[in-house]
Amino acid sequence: MTKSTATILSTVGHPFVLLPVVLSLLTVRQLPFEKAWPALAAIWGSLAVMGAFLIVKKRKGKISNWDVSVQSERARNIYRPVLILLLAAAALLYFFRQPFVGETLFFALLMAVCYAINTKIKISQHTLIVTYLGFLVLSANLWAGVAMLIFAPFVAWSRVVLGRHTQLEILVGGLVATAFGIAHIGLLG
Repeated sequence: MTKSTATILSTVGHPFVLLPVVLSLLTVRQLPFEKAWPALAAIWGSLAVMGAFLIVKKRKGKISNWDVSVQSERARNIYRPVLILLLAAAALLYFFRQPFVGETLFFALLMAVCYAINTKIKISQHTLIVTYLGFLVLSANLWAGVAMLIFAPFVAWSRVVLGRHTQLEILVGGLVATAFGIAHIGLLG
């Protein structure tokens, strides 16, 4: 795999690209738009807040790159803010009697596990997110889910080619995502 191909795969598989698009599609698949808009607002609002947060951090020199690839930078600049946003989103969804509270809290648990793992190893968020979303899509559409799960190893390997992760870090990301993906299907359907 060339670096240019790896860059394209890494960009398409970036959590900031995949999460809002896939979660929005899954949301409107389950609900009519007039009922889906609060969940869509939570998805895109969280993305906007996190994006603005990272822009400020990058401008202040608090993070070295947009992927927050330095392990020591991740706790303060990825995991803590994401957990706060997820808990706030779950609270708002609950308050407004919207669906997806359980799913949001389950994803928060996944991020908390990654936060804990990050103290020992820099888990690949790209690998984790594309694999986990593959399982979510699988439960909604078999072929689209299979396609996404086939795409996941290519995204994972792109991270190694670009020097952002080791093989162990992408393997851990894939295994954690698979465990949570299977648990999500089993528990939340």
